[in-house]
Amino acid sequence: MKQHRDTLAALRVSRWVYGGAFLIPLVILCLAFWHLKLAPFGPKNLLFSDMGAQYVPILEYLRTTILHGQFHLFSLSLGTGSGIVPLLTYYVISPFNLIVLLFPAAHITTALSWIILLKVSTIGLTMAVFLRHAFLKSGWSLLLFSTAFSLCGFVAMYFYDMMWLDALIWLPLVALGLHRLVDQHHFGLYTVSLTATILSNYYMGYMTCLFSVLYFIYLIVEHQPTKTKFRSVLQMHTAAIRQFFIGSLLAGGMTAVVLLPTALGMLLTGKSDVFYQNYLPSPLFGPEVLAQFGPGGSTYVTHLYHAPTLFMGTLMFLLVIVYFVSPRIRAVEKNRTMWLLIVMGLGLFVTLFNTAWHMFQQPAGFPFRNAYFFTFLLLITAYRAWQTHPAQSMNDPQKILALVWGAGLLIVGYLSAHVFPKLYFKAAATLNNTLYLKSQPSFHWMWLSLGLLLLSTMLLFISEWRPLRIGLLGLLLATELGGNYLVANRGIEFGNQAAFEKYYRQDKALLAKVNASQTTSDLHRVEFLHATISKAYDGPYNHYNDPLLFNYSGISSYSSTLVEQARVFQHDLGYFSPNVRRISPQGYTHVTDTLLGVKYRLNAFKDPQITPLSSYAGLGFAVPAKLAKVQLNDQQALYNQEKVLRALGAPQNTLAPTSILNVSTRRATAHDMVNIPGKFRTLKHDGDRYLQTVKLRVNATGLLHGYSPDNNIIYSSLRVNGKKAKPLTNADGLRYVINLGQHQRGTVLTVSYVTNKPTEGYHNQFVSLNQRLYRQFTQQLRQQSLHFRADNQVSRLSGNVQGTPERNLLYLAIPDTPGWSATVNGKPVAITSAMHAQSLIPVVKNYKGMIGVPLQNGQNHVVLRYRTPGLRAGAIISLACLVLFGILWFTGEWLRPLETKHSHRHNA
Repeated sequence: MKQHRDTLAALRVSRWVYGGAFLIPLVILCLAFWHLKLAPFGPKNLLFSDMGAQYVPILEYLRTTILHGQFHLFSLSLGTGSGIVPLLTYYVISPFNLIVLLFPAAHITTALSWIILLKVSTIGLTMAVFLRHAFLKSGWSLLLFSTAFSLCGFVAMYFYDMMWLDALIWLPLVALGLHRLVDQHHFGLYTVSLTATILSNYYMGYMTCLFSVLYFIYLIVEHQPTKTKFRSVLQMHTAAIRQFFIGSLLAGGMTAVVLLPTALGMLLTGKSDVFYQNYLPSPLFGPEVLAQFGPGGSTYVTHLYHAPTLFMGTLMFLLVIVYFVSPRIRAVEKNRTMWLLIVMGLGLFVTLFNTAWHMFQQPAGFPFRNAYFFTFLLLITAYRAWQTHPAQSMNDPQKILALVWGAGLLIVGYLSAHVFPKLYFKAAATLNNTLYLKSQPSFHWMWLSLGLLLLSTMLLFISEWRPLRIGLLGLLLATELGGNYLVANRGIEFGNQAAFEKYYRQDKALLAKVNASQTTSDLHRVEFLHATISKAYDGPYNHYNDPLLFNYSGISSYSSTLVEQARVFQHDLGYFSPNVRRISPQGYTHVTDTLLGVKYRLNAFKDPQITPLSSYAGLGFAVPAKLAKVQLNDQQALYNQEKVLRALGAPQNTLAPTSILNVSTRRATAHDMVNIPGKFRTLKHDGDRYLQTVKLRVNATGLLHGYSPDNNIIYSSLRVNGKKAKPLTNADGLRYVINLGQHQRGTVLTVSYVTNKPTEGYHNQFVSLNQRLYRQFTQQLRQQSLHFRADNQVSRLSGNVQGTPERNLLYLAIPDTPGWSATVNGKPVAITSAMHAQSLIPVVKNYKGMIGVPLQNGQNHVVLRYRTPGLRAGAIISLACLVLFGILWFTGEWLRPLETKHSHRHNA
């Protein structure tokens, strides 16, 4: 009876502890949000960095398409068109994201705040579940460790990349599943939690798989009370090893429904390129990393590159040292733990291993995304030290030794932070070394860290474990974690919630005037160059994902799943693309408007705001078959447009080069440099900067464009006839087609810019598009445009087009990517790639262009269907593995305990 009462009491304590594990991080984070004045506790919101540029638009797109019944697995809001499965699996497959369906569009940022709050709180809950069941102990002290994990340095720095938080939620359950697998040969929890991790975010799921291998090996070795040969360990745990492999394979199989199509989709991105520097056995940091165990080690200002974020509270840092000093822990256990931490640490320290952890690609910003695994292992180590009751089990010299070790490591870390990063920078002044040098914590943090260490030592080693002292430890830890979170947010330019609500509605209303969200017979693209939504952002906003935010067919995109083929095609035509994740609407000409099916150009800051384009000929139209043979060359945008016009049969001199009358060059003055930001203002010496002025005569009435094949124009200094012509997007250091305005034939004007390559400026190209000739030409194209039917859908395009002997190929302004199939008059036909594109940077590669469908003479009924490559096969694999898992779980974990229980009763 007494045992039963004790069990019930422990159960009641556990329930209260679980509630506290969830609520304490929630309260701390709510207070932090209130202090930062973030919605729903203030007027600011999370419109910054990836949150503002990616998560808000992507989740709003998901919310809108689901609620309006427009959701498809292909989207014209992703650049010029892309399958959406990789985007979903990378960014939004999390049950928490369903919360956005409860909020209106203008309050999507508030929904994301609640998602983050709930995710961080749930991390604390699952950590408490792990500690309670893995170590079979309960009590209020458990909340110290669950809270430390939920608000560790990784969460403080990367909470706004909220797709990663799910992995921290599931990690304790994966680890608990491994404990059960080794102790009881039950693989169900491990398989289910690993499956959920991969489904939530396959990128972090991959890392969790690597962690599972390491932790499983540690557990089977740690299971031996004495030092045992590894071969003998494997033999003793054959059943567990078999179940580990089966459970891991089943988890991978059950997630094939997302893994297979995502893998095929990610192979289409530019992130598949390999660079040998990422596979060198070189170190990524030095002893300065020890400073990260103190608070304030990193801030948002340094988010692009910094040391691993290891902060978990001073008490936890001290307890890790206590683990290796305590006489209650055997030397063999210390050695095993040390080896596990070393192996995990090498995944952070060595470039080769770090690249492997990051799916064989070094992160572009937000480094050391695997740091939370190391923190998790440290917290387990700290919890084991806590269970030894160090106040009673350690003598005074041992306690002093722990304090000295802790203080020594922190001092070494802070001193090194002001020495080693400078040495790295002097050895190689790379961008990462520059950022790393600037990311080091100030020296004054050392004194605070040492003070917190001393205070934690005094509280930890008090002999009597009274609730008051545990409460003081908890209060100190909560203050540290909350304070570190606030410090990590320094430098963030939060958005304005009221402005977001106002300008979102304004921009949405403007787009409604041109039927921008229409997906039936009036399918067309819109270029929204400058929306008022930018006023809601305190930081820079480049409008890449406006098509997702407002659910219209555009041409720009920013995501890690951007199809490289489409990006290179647009870049070869002159569009601005700073890297493999971004393509901008800047760089347009009327030729590109025609090729991409742009019907309207919008700019909320100009009058008129809406410009109907006479160059629009439809999203698809009949063209000569020789267009399929056109090869676009990288860094030759205007030349490429001339080749396209010739293949289409446009009149000669539709693109008319200007007459260069004079080119003058002089050294740039401070006045010339006033509008230039960043590195281009701080070149080594004055002689590196020149002002080049080109005097030219326009030879055709229409838009004048410029292009620099040798990339020698600093665009922020650009002037036309002395007036600023700086582009909306900062394009310094890159090349794209410049819009120099509308000019009459015969006009003489000057174009000036700052350059550090004056001799190469003579290669710069200036051409005008003959407005009259081109309007007549596009009218001819429009006569054979593809007329969509009313039952048209994004993933099933249906329409009629007239074919002739001269124009026997349907050009459709959608990238020719895998997944599309076509029929003409009910008969299947092979899709032909209309044009090919080329990239020279980062690697030389050739790509397909847009969709081309062969036409017959006369009327053609064309139907194009999109099916996500790999989705059907992945679904079949997942279903089969799910059935197999159910059978194995039912027979191995449900029936077997019943049989064992029945056998015990029979023997009794």
